Amino acid sequence: MCVLQSIPVSFFKYLKGQKCEKAVLRSIAGKLWYVKVNGCRFEDGWEEFVRDHDLHVGDFLVFRHEGDMVFDVMVFNPSACQREYLSFDVKEEIETPEAEEVAKESDLGDLTKNKQVKTTFKGKAVSSVLERPYFVVNVSFYSARNSRINVPRKFARANGLKNRRCKIVLMDQEGRSWPAELGYKKSDGQVYIGQGWNAFRNANDLHAGDSFLLELIKNGRKPILKMYRRGWIAFAKENGLREGDVFMLELVKGGEKPVMRIYGNLNPCFI
Repeated sequence: MCVLQSIPVSFFKYLKGQKCEKAVLRSIAGKLWYVKVNGCRFEDGWEEFVRDHDLHVGDFLVFRHEGDMVFDVMVFNPSACQREYLSFDVKEEIETPEAEEVAKESDLGDLTKNKQVKTTFKGKAVSSVLERPYFVVNVSFYSARNSRINVPRKFARANGLKNRRCKIVLMDQEGRSWPAELGYKKSDGQVYIGQGWNAFRNANDLHAGDSFLLELIKNGRKPILKMYRRGWIAFAKENGLREGDVFMLELVKGGEKPVMRIYGNLNPCFI
């Protein structure tokens, strides 16, 4: 049974002005497969690509467009580990000058050679990346012992919280909420979260050395601040990731605390 593959309709916005009747598929080893494109479906030549890569239902592929209908292709098994193949007998050359230039400029090999662990993932940034104002809270020994945390002056000034005393709501990622109070010191104008902080800290098991984000999800008479623990959301925000972005993560160190490196700003891809 042949594994079918189509170019997603939404991907054609990246192919405007290009003839979409034929595509060139290129493996990491550099071998080329010329494939006919019928509408959005790969046809003549695709079966050979499937056979050469021993593809089965459950495998998934990442197609990275390098221009002029040339696609660098990476194959992953169902566990999201990149497949490794014996070197192909590379004899073909890309036929068009434009495609040849694209091939020279491609850095697919650079992304995959000399890896400590050749395990790569492809993912998309989720839509939950913070879009509203936020600030980072680093829990200190002082704030862990006492009943208040400071709000950065720049954040307070930019969001109308300077010189305010009012009721607020602190919310965790699960949607649980705690009443609290916003205050400020007349001597230096420092805005802080006072009453309610201890209850929130204890309920969320926060200790000195912990770090999290507080997002201002609602302002007004009774502001609402939502907590996000430092993790994916903070990572996505700090790396400017948005829904629909494509990136790869390389496992560079295993063990109890794995280390992964992100490769972003990739050419348009589909799977």
